[in-house]
Amino acid sequence: MKLNKFSLIAVPALLVTALSLSGCSSATDTAADAGAKTPGAIVLSNSFIGNAWRQTMVDDVNASAEEAKASGDIVDFSVVNSNNDVAEQISQMQALILKKPKVILILAASPTALNGVIQTACDAGIKVVAFDASVTADCAYKMAPDWVAFGEETMNVVVKRMGGKGNVILVHGVDGTDVDLGMSQGWNNVIKANPGVKVVGEVAGNWDDATTQTNVGGLLATAPKVDGVMAYVSAYGAIQAFVAAKRPLPVVYGSNQGTFLKWWSEQKAANGYDTESAMEGPAISQAAFWIGVNLANGKEFPKKLVYPTFRITNDNLDELAASTPADAFADQVWTQESVLAQWPAN
Repeated sequence: MKLNKFSLIAVPALLVTALSLSGCSSATDTAADAGAKTPGAIVLSNSFIGNAWRQTMVDDVNASAEEAKASGDIVDFSVVNSNNDVAEQISQMQALILKKPKVILILAASPTALNGVIQTACDAGIKVVAFDASVTADCAYKMAPDWVAFGEETMNVVVKRMGGKGNVILVHGVDGTDVDLGMSQGWNNVIKANPGVKVVGEVAGNWDDATTQTNVGGLLATAPKVDGVMAYVSAYGAIQAFVAAKRPLPVVYGSNQGTFLKWWSEQKAANGYDTESAMEGPAISQAAFWIGVNLANGKEFPKKLVYPTFRITNDNLDELAASTPADAFADQVWTQESVLAQWPAN
């Protein structure tokens, strides 16, 4: 069962409600039904903490970890952040391996550069679950959307609303990540298939509104008419750049962040502004965490776990805009029960 999440404050109550209403067994029973539990520590190696998505991601997984510690499914949980520095993340991973946790969750700074240290962890008997930004190490479990397909899906929405022609700006995320590389490939696949669409600028946004507003604003000083913007998580920052430059608003593919949803809802009411928003929300960390809990306690899963995105259209916009705080994301909450329903254990 999946539940919509509109604020971090609501997470504990929603988790309790999900379990009580479903009449399901406790988290402890769920993990133990394949045999005796052997709880241990789980750690998260996070490559970057410098935007709202990443901060919410860490808050989300910490909330799930508190539940798992209380139920006895794990004995400890901790997070280390490496500021998008591959060498530092490798060093941190090496230190984590020496502590012998049962599972390392990793949001990697590179799809390939950490393969060696991931293999070292696997050789030491540690389960590694890479999520969001995937890795190519064979021994790791990988949870993420199909980023190329998702990039194609989102860019097709923008191109369709542009009428198949016009000028677009591309706002990239955190450089070098599997997410940004895959989405960029998907965007470019669609652009190549639509010769009437021209890219008039590309900027780095780091999936951060302030960075995106600054960099798109600098581009608008000389850019011609812009008909579409692909900014993904930092869509609100792109919008603010156009407002500050007093430029006509283009089609901007949305993020599920409260700031953007509230702006979009207001614009829809005022002038019929129409777009779409979809994300792999920060609660993917909860899903990866509960996979890790079950791995730590003897269950098995396929190595590739395709993660579903959370999509918003004009049909469900107003409810989500009203209930999502400005600094939060409309997202799904993942419990141990809902994770096992989505990805049954072997």
